[in-house]
Amino acid sequence: MFDTMGSILIIDDESVITDLLKEILEEDYTVESTTSSVDGLARVRAKLPDVILLDINMPEINGYELCRLLKSDSETRNIPIIFITALSTPENETLGLETGAADYIVKPINPSIVMARVKNQMEVKKQRDYLEQLSSIDSMTGVYNRRYFDECLDREWRRCQRSQSALSLVLMDIDYFKAYNDRYGHVAGDDCLKVVAGKLQQVPQRGGDVLARFGGEEFVAILPDTPYEFVQFMAEKFRRAVEEAAIAHVSSKVSDVVTVCVGGATVKPDNKFSPLELLQLADKMLYKAKSEGRNRTYTSCLDTSPGEAAAE
Repeated sequence: MFDTMGSILIIDDESVITDLLKEILEEDYTVESTTSSVDGLARVRAKLPDVILLDINMPEINGYELCRLLKSDSETRNIPIIFITALSTPENETLGLETGAADYIVKPINPSIVMARVKNQMEVKKQRDYLEQLSSIDSMTGVYNRRYFDECLDREWRRCQRSQSALSLVLMDIDYFKAYNDRYGHVAGDDCLKVVAGKLQQVPQRGGDVLARFGGEEFVAILPDTPYEFVQFMAEKFRRAVEEAAIAHVSSKVSDVVTVCVGGATVKPDNKFSPLELLQLADKMLYKAKSEGRNRTYTSCLDTSPGEAAAE
């Protein structure tokens, strides 16, 4: 569930300190470092390390302020921050903890203390992530639930907005699922949902792609950094994955196996649009697939001319 090596970002304007900390930690963790607080903020937002080691006396943005910035952002607030500093008074330590730091290590560096405290915070982060993931999983199908989808869409929207990259959504709905339940029973219907979820989950190949159960017999995929040309291809892959599972459905009006309608949408996030508008466009394409025969895909792009495309 977790990477075998946790990730650490060291932010300290003294390269001798970053080099020493890397030497202490890199055998057990994936370690990156920077001597710029501005660059450090950008790196945190881009890669979301598991633990941050942060100096207080930094140019540009001091450690206290950088800690406040990270703790005020929903994307980064749960990353443990350990202050590494020469400021050793109780007042300094109190202030550091009050800004949101998880721990406080005073220079000069003691390798055994650094290792012990980083290990403690890494374990805390892993346990928090594990519990968060459990609360984000749909208990029936084993894919992410609607709550996680909503959080992930908001997070990826802001990330793609910063990187000026495309964000795509793919909505999928099982064709004539009520008829399936009426014919085979609700237990078989539950089994069908599990199989469909498993097949859909095999389609995305990148770590940032997310599949979730949207509700009932609907599923949704978030595809970050995915331009419109590629979402058409992905939408069709999702459709074929379900059809090729060959789950018998004698009550379907479009096939003798379970199939899905698919609606896809793409946008390059900016202030002109919102995540809701992207979702609404994907839903509009899904409705079009339903109204024009089912077992087909329609996609559209939010930030250009309509340009709808169909794959049947």
